[in-house]
Amino acid sequence: MTQSNNNNGTPKSSRAQTSLLNFFTTPKKAKAAERDSQEALLEQADAFMDQDMLEEVENMEKLATPSVRKRKTTMDMEVDDEIKPSTLPRNGKNRRCIDDDSDYEDQPQSPTPARVNRKVAKAPTLGQLRFNAAGSSFTSDNDPLAASLNGNARLQGSSSSGLSSQSLSQQLQSPPRTPTDAKRARASAFAKKNEERYSWLEDVRDAQGLRPTEAGYDKRTLLIPQSAWKAFSPFERQYWEIKSRHWDTVVFFKKGKFYELYENDATIAHQEFDLKMTDRVNMRMAGVPESSFDNWVAQFVARGYRVARVDQMESRLAKEMRERGSSAKKGDNLVIRELTGVITAGTLVDPALLTQDLATYCLALVEQTQDDDSGNPTFGVAFVDTATAQFNMCTVPDDDGDRSYLETLLAQLNPREVLYVRGGAGPGSASRGRSVDDAVLSSPDARDGMAGISQATWRALKNTCAPTTDWIALAPRSEFWDAHTARREIDQYFSPWPAALQRAADTQPLALTAVGGLLSYLRTLKLDKDLATLGNFEFYSPVQHGSSLVLDGPSLANLDVFETESAGANGSLFSLLDHARTPFGRRLLRRWVCHPLGHADAINARMDAVEFCMGDAGNEIAAALARMPDLERILSRVHAGRCKVADFLALLSGLDAAAGFIAQMRSTYGASAPGRIQALVALFPELDIQELRAAFDANVAETEGRLIPHAGSDEQYDEALAAINEVDAWLDQHLADARQRFGCASIVYKHIGKEQYQLEVPASVKMPDSYLQLSATKSVRRYWSPELRTKTKQRAEALETRAMVLDSYQTRLYARFDRHYATAMKAVSVVAEIDCLLALASASYAMGAPACRAKIVESGTIEFEQLRHPCVALGRGGSDFVANDIKLGRRSGEDAATMVLLTGPNMGGKSTLLRQICLGVILAQIGCYVPAQAATITPVDRLFTRIGARDSLLAGRSTFMVEMAETAAIVRHATPRSLVVLDELGRGTSTHDGEAVAFGVLHALCARLGCLGIFSTHYGLLADSLLHADTLLRPMHMACAVDEEQHRVTFLYRLQHGVASKSHGMNVAAMAGVPEQIVSRASAIAEQFEQRLRQRRRATETATADASQMLPLPLQSDFANLLRMAALPPSTDSTAGYEQPIGGADAARKANENQYWSCIIDHLRRTMALRHNRPAVDLV
Repeated sequence: MTQSNNNNGTPKSSRAQTSLLNFFTTPKKAKAAERDSQEALLEQADAFMDQDMLEEVENMEKLATPSVRKRKTTMDMEVDDEIKPSTLPRNGKNRRCIDDDSDYEDQPQSPTPARVNRKVAKAPTLGQLRFNAAGSSFTSDNDPLAASLNGNARLQGSSSSGLSSQSLSQQLQSPPRTPTDAKRARASAFAKKNEERYSWLEDVRDAQGLRPTEAGYDKRTLLIPQSAWKAFSPFERQYWEIKSRHWDTVVFFKKGKFYELYENDATIAHQEFDLKMTDRVNMRMAGVPESSFDNWVAQFVARGYRVARVDQMESRLAKEMRERGSSAKKGDNLVIRELTGVITAGTLVDPALLTQDLATYCLALVEQTQDDDSGNPTFGVAFVDTATAQFNMCTVPDDDGDRSYLETLLAQLNPREVLYVRGGAGPGSASRGRSVDDAVLSSPDARDGMAGISQATWRALKNTCAPTTDWIALAPRSEFWDAHTARREIDQYFSPWPAALQRAADTQPLALTAVGGLLSYLRTLKLDKDLATLGNFEFYSPVQHGSSLVLDGPSLANLDVFETESAGANGSLFSLLDHARTPFGRRLLRRWVCHPLGHADAINARMDAVEFCMGDAGNEIAAALARMPDLERILSRVHAGRCKVADFLALLSGLDAAAGFIAQMRSTYGASAPGRIQALVALFPELDIQELRAAFDANVAETEGRLIPHAGSDEQYDEALAAINEVDAWLDQHLADARQRFGCASIVYKHIGKEQYQLEVPASVKMPDSYLQLSATKSVRRYWSPELRTKTKQRAEALETRAMVLDSYQTRLYARFDRHYATAMKAVSVVAEIDCLLALASASYAMGAPACRAKIVESGTIEFEQLRHPCVALGRGGSDFVANDIKLGRRSGEDAATMVLLTGPNMGGKSTLLRQICLGVILAQIGCYVPAQAATITPVDRLFTRIGARDSLLAGRSTFMVEMAETAAIVRHATPRSLVVLDELGRGTSTHDGEAVAFGVLHALCARLGCLGIFSTHYGLLADSLLHADTLLRPMHMACAVDEEQHRVTFLYRLQHGVASKSHGMNVAAMAGVPEQIVSRASAIAEQFEQRLRQRRRATETATADASQMLPLPLQSDFANLLRMAALPPSTDSTAGYEQPIGGADAARKANENQYWSCIIDHLRRTMALRHNRPAVDLV
């Protein structure tokens, strides 16, 4: 598309230069006549303008007549611009000031025209205008608007450069039109003008030429044809160079005091938020004030949009200073703008956009398949909390087919954005053989993570992550760096590398690849240097074997640890514990809940500290922490240089407050405090930040939000200030000289708009011809002397220099503070742990009575007296909650049992009992009080739960499949120190199949693993089959009272010994409102089934009476399993003993076997002793 010419044949790009030249070459009389004519046109044009539109005007163009500077209105009409001061009337009535902050690069500045103080009709909505597929133009077919657009309302003779003076006059002399007609005409003219200019947006393609419907399409890029690039103005070219690389992102483009959105982004702003849309610089435009940028960005991000921020990197005066001596044409010297950041929901760093204290993670994932026969995957994972610049990485080795370890990691983090290699499964990845990335994709055999993710992994991701998670597919190697590229790129950030990164490079290349993908993505968001250069890289273990209680993904969901299905975070365990006073304390507390302690000594030490905080010391600590800001996040922003002055002052005050209360604790309690408290007080570092406080004016910083250095503390500022003082001294002397020269003591300086230091002189005083009159009133006139004009410009430049120095001073001061980052972070970590201890103390108080400190022992025991559900007891109906006793363990005596077989009616409270036992263990191992009269536990290494019935349609798994997958993980990973809770296993299939599965699993838990647990079921025959074969399996049930005639059941929620006679399903059906005739018929059929079952059992007992010497089926299975285990090769680990699976952990995992000699032998010993009715003997 060729560039439009004006009526004189002058190209639009050169009209600005021609206009200036003609202004000084046109005779004054001609200029005056032209000016009077244009002023008249201006007054008539203003009558048709919308007030809101006028306020948004920022782009200027020339009129066809080159002798006067023009301005383009919102109606595409061209009217007069500013008149030179030398031709102004003496009274200065029409004087207009130029705002240096406005930004019209292609043409000179203009004043704001008179506003029209009247109401006007709204512009046509997007519902009335039919946009094409790309939103680049619109038509008006089948719309009443078409008649007016095609009739008198259309502006005739318009072109891309605007209307001529003659055509404008003809239009203004035509019959009056309504403001709505004018807007419609303007819309029609704009559509016609841009129909060809942006026709390429009707067929959107990515940078590789692919359409959105084609495989491998990259929604982030946009292909712009060369013909369009040639037709662009300099400003359009500047905009589209950025937008073409961020097509799926809403770009906020800074112009003066506004952020503007163009083309499709403007359409989004109009449709989503009803922002007024107009046309500017040949594009549709909507805009928001600079002051409300954060508010609007938050709204766009909340609705799922990515937002790019493009800022002006210089002011207009700085631009003029830069252009001196430049050979570039005026039209090409735009204000420098750069992409300063891309804001996404998973990478928020600005405090105005952060809506919660907890961490929000962006996670990168790569997968490789093992080269052995198992085919199990290994994952490399890296994730970052951008608000704190904390990076973590890990390798998940040899995960199972259900991705159990990966699901556990995802459940702990709940990432907001997930990055993966494009080319495998997942959105944004084309099928292999069609993708443009096939040339760089690795085969799965390469085992470098560059083959994409598998379908099974994609199903695990979708099944575990929240529905709001953003999935981002990155091209292999170019966008998601492999290990080799990551090593090369990381060298740009560090020398030497942080220890964790170096360890990953040496021993875990897949984790390093994940870090490479994460850093590459952050680089596109302009966040990589701000975050990575802090060096906060650590290894993360989702399953910390030995050091903590492992809570896998299903357990976190089943126990409502962080969220409940119905109320979200309300009613969860974390909401019960969340009494932290500081945001960084809350984040640490969440990590504590993910990883409860696993050793008795550590648990007791934390409990001692919690009880200390429950005393008077807790009140003092709470008062010190009450108003402490988020020090951890502010430290990250200080390093990035993005910290506001108020936050920086809050950081200094917060660190001082922390040092103060730590010193008070040291002096007040000293050696009388618990060991963990003493250790934390000793760990708190000495903070030497007083020199920073003394470097700037604290009063100005607090009141004005500016960092002004004290004299002598910053050389650059001192030099800039001296330059200003020198000019000010000259100005003072010049005023004194003027008063003396003209013999008038009333001469003063007058500041009007941007034109400062005007000599205001009485009208009676005659001034030299060399003085330039700027403005006047009836009594005074204002001038610049030749020297004064130069000095005012020098002063403006000196002020601009000082402003730039102050900006750089803030950066330099932050850099000085950043040298104390490691020390400050150490102090923050100490305060965070103290805050968490105080939160556990507050939660212990909030539980009400009874609540107790658990006794920690090493005898394999879990005992609770009068245990309540911690969350239900505090919620609705808590006063009526029925507490129960539970005892599990390998104790001597009649009540010894490692497994409880729990039966009872539907709705009898079985699931609630299971959950409250698990939560009681978690609370004890976190270090919190337990809602019970008394509690004794042995630290559990892993907690497994199979509670509730749910399917996973997205993963293609039925309810029974989900049950079996979770059960398989339990049987595969449980140990004798684990706690296993199974609720109604086998209900998802037929009765016989379900009962058989339940029998096999329960027997394996008792005879192969020896773990503690509760097995809830409605299969009463399990009791007959197993209770006589194992003395450590105890039958218990939830009591109820039944009225058979009325089909009513009263739930007592009391745990009692024995097996429930029935599940009372008919009674629950009647309570639910099932018609009585259906319930009665079902009861009769159930009675028939029970009779047949009793007859069959009697026949079986008669047939086997003569075979009483035969071993029972469970015992036969035990001996067969003993022989099979004995045939396995012994463990190569000499220290394994009975605490490791048979054959060792690695061998057991590869053989899909998980059994323990200690359990097998102990079970056989007790079973044989029970069969012969004599004390157990040691078979070892």
